[in-house]
Parts: sequence; structure tokens; C-alpha cells
Amino acid sequence: MKKKFVLLLAVVMLLLTFTACGSKTANEGASENTEGEAKKKIALVTDQAGTQVFVLAMIDGLKDAAEELGFEPIVVECPDAASFEENTRALIEEKVDFIIGGGWTSGEAINKIATEFPDAAKYALIDSEVEAENVKCISFREQEGAYLIGMIAAMTTEDNENTFGGVHVNEGIGSWKWRYGFMEGVKSLKPDSSFVFNYTGSFNDPAKAKEFAIQQYEQGARFINAAAAGGDKGVFEAALEKNFYTSGQDVDLTSPDNPYIVSSQIKDTYATIQYLVKQYMDQGDAWTVDNEEWGLEEGTIGAVYVTHESENPRSEKLSDEEVAQLKEAAEKIKSGDLDLKTLPDEETYK
Repeated sequence: MKKKFVLLLAVVMLLLTFTACGSKTANEGASENTEGEAKKKIALVTDQAGTQVFVLAMIDGLKDAAEELGFEPIVVECPDAASFEENTRALIEEKVDFIIGGGWTSGEAINKIATEFPDAAKYALIDSEVEAENVKCISFREQEGAYLIGMIAAMTTEDNENTFGGVHVNEGIGSWKWRYGFMEGVKSLKPDSSFVFNYTGSFNDPAKAKEFAIQQYEQGARFINAAAAGGDKGVFEAALEKNFYTSGQDVDLTSPDNPYIVSSQIKDTYATIQYLVKQYMDQGDAWTVDNEEWGLEEGTIGAVYVTHESENPRSEKLSDEEVAQLKEAAEKIKSGDLDLKTLPDEETYK
């Protein structure tokens, strides 16, 4: 009995946390639509947003879809690994209809809860794959956009500048896709290039990202790819101070205030979450869970000034002829003439 009371209290406190500490619903207090029917509840379980554009875009996508489609959106930002399972389990208690894991860090919790409660909700996962057969997984071919950024890096540096850097969150398959595509893109124009990568170990550490970027600059890197989530701001600050070129990630982070950010690798999580919720709302009980992988061909991966336009002026370091060359490479990737779908093993890559 005591255990049940403690568990109930924990669930209640957790649900209160959703409201008080970053978890938000649109049209709070409204649980019925205009026809008196109970609204569907759709939840996004993800990392703390902070300045992570990857997460912020998903949150915006969910809220905008809710305004259009009339469901109740719930955003749950998790501060650590343990809280993912706790929060996802609480959503089951709350009888949420559709639970979306936003990012690979939510994968373990989504996999476990979907296996334990296969009929309690529908499940999806963005940016990773899990074993549970009732979870629809959307993954990306980030290496395709990274290839274009690599070409841009080669184009914006001088002929004798052959060292390139990258500041990432961590190692692993996710980072490897970015690093592999970036290196291949650089080497398509500068085959004798060398590379240095560092890892912040955090999604929100601009200070460490800046420190690594400056170290890479001192090692000769004159283009440093920023892939440190919220830490990218530190790389951009270093670029302004040291006058090296860089690129953002996920959304257009080019800025007239920083001419050294010459492009951004696009990974459209806004469109991804809108696709998922609209598909769920359309299909209802007929919801299908076939996994999907998206890249340049599907329009969710790309690079600013190549596959995606920008309101900001293009860097003078990229000529019309070079942009045309980049667009040609993008078309070859889309058609399969330039095949980046199969990743080599990192240990044997040269």
C-alpha cells in the first residue's frame, strides 16, 4: 500500500513538473474539441531545449501542428538519462495517445515503454532506430548534407589551406555520419586534406566548443564545422575572433552579423514532427510503423544556399560558379549517381 501511495505521489509530482518546468500544452485546460469530443494528446519527450535548434524546431512543429489539427500538445524536456523513462512512463499513466521520442537520447526509454505497453499508445522516434516493432523510427542521411558542407569548406579556404576541423557533441554513429560526409566533401576538391575533431560531451557547452575551435585554428584549421548543438555559439564566437570560416547545423544559422558562417547543414526536424503527427491524425487506428530514412531526395537534409534558400546574403567566398557546382553535386546525390547511403566502417576509413 505504501509503495502504491509513493508511486502515485511520484506520478502526480512528475505531471506537475511537466507544467511548471518546461513542459507546456497549447490551449491549457482545454481537453475537448469544439464538437465535445476528447482531444487527442500527443507528447514530445526530448532533451532540455536550451539553445538546441534541433529540439526547438521540434517543439515549434508540434505546437503549430496542434493549432492546425486541434490536438493537445505536451512537451516534456528531460534533464538527464534517467528522467526519460520516468517521464515516458508517466505519459502512459496520463493516457497520452501518441508519444514521440525527439532524438536518440530518448530511444532507450521509448523502446522500453513501447515494449511494456504496446497497446497503451502509439509511438515514434526521431533521429534513431530501436528494436520495438511498434515504434515508427525516422532517421536521416546526414552525411549527404555534410558532403555539401565539406565542399563549401574546400571552396572557402585558400589553395594551400588543407587542415579542417569539426567540433561535435560526441562520437558514435550519429557523429560519424556527419564527419564522414564532411571529409568526403572536402576531399572531393582537396584530396590531400587532414582533419581534427573534438567532442564537447554536452549539448549545451559553448565555452568548451569555443576552446576546441581555437585549438583547432591554432593547429591550422581555417574551416571548422560546428556540430555541437547549443555549443555551436562558441564556435561562431571563435570564428569572429580568429577569422576562420564555419557552418551551422539543423536550421539556417547564417547571419549578417557574422560573415564567417558561410552555410548551415539543414536537418529539418520541424517538418519531421509535422509529418508524424499529421500522419497519425489521418491514420488513427490504422497507424503504420514502417521505418523511414530521409536525405536530400526527401528534402529534409541539405545545405543553405544549395538546397535551401536564405534571407541572409550569401558569403562573397562562394561564387555563382561554385554554387552551381554544389547544386550539381546535390542532384547527383539525389539521383544516386553519387552514393553516400552506405557508410564505411569508421575504423577502416582512410
